[in-house]
Amino acid sequence: MTDDLTTRYDGVLERTADGGVIRFERHLAYDVHDVWDAITNPTRLADWWLPFEADITVDLREGGEMVFAGTAEGEPITMTCTILHIDPPRLFEHTHPAPGSRMRWELEAADTGCILRLRHFVPDVQEAIDNCYLVGLQTSLGRLAPCLAGNPAPWDWDAFAVDRAHYAGLGLAAPEDAS
Repeated sequence: MTDDLTTRYDGVLERTADGGVIRFERHLAYDVHDVWDAITNPTRLADWWLPFEADITVDLREGGEMVFAGTAEGEPITMTCTILHIDPPRLFEHTHPAPGSRMRWELEAADTGCILRLRHFVPDVQEAIDNCYLVGLQTSLGRLAPCLAGNPAPWDWDAFAVDRAHYAGLGLAAPEDAS
C-alpha cells in the first residue's frame, strides 16, 4: 500500500439537503463473495470494523438486526443496526446507531477483484465531524484488506490519530484536542 495521499485518504463528506453523506471507494484484490462475507459475517466483522472487542450477531435479512455488544473504555456498549436492504453479494444497507443515520455497502466485480463503495448517510454533518465518523471508517477500512488476506490487524490508535489530523486539517473531523 502506498502512502500517497490520493490513495490513502479517499474519504469525502458531501453536504446534502438531508444532511450529508460520507463516501469511500476501495478497489480490493479479492472476490466479491469474499468481501461480502467480510462485511456480513459476524466473525469477520469483528476482525476489522470495531475499535473494541465485541460479540456480534447478524440476522442477515431485511428487517434483521446486527448487534454489537462489547466494552469500550471500560464501559459496556451495545449498538444495534437494522438491515434495510440486502441483495447478496452486491448490496448491504443498514441503519447506524446514530438516529437517522444509515450505511450502504455496494460491491461490484472488477477484473482484479472488486470495488467496494461505502456511503454513510448522516442527518447532522456537524455530529459526524465531531464524532470522527469519517476517521473511524478510514481506520476500519484500512484494516479490511489485511483481514481479507487472512492477517487481521489490531485497531491502531496511532494510525487513527494520524488519520484524524489529516481529516481535521480538511475540516472533516474534530481536532484531537477538541474531544
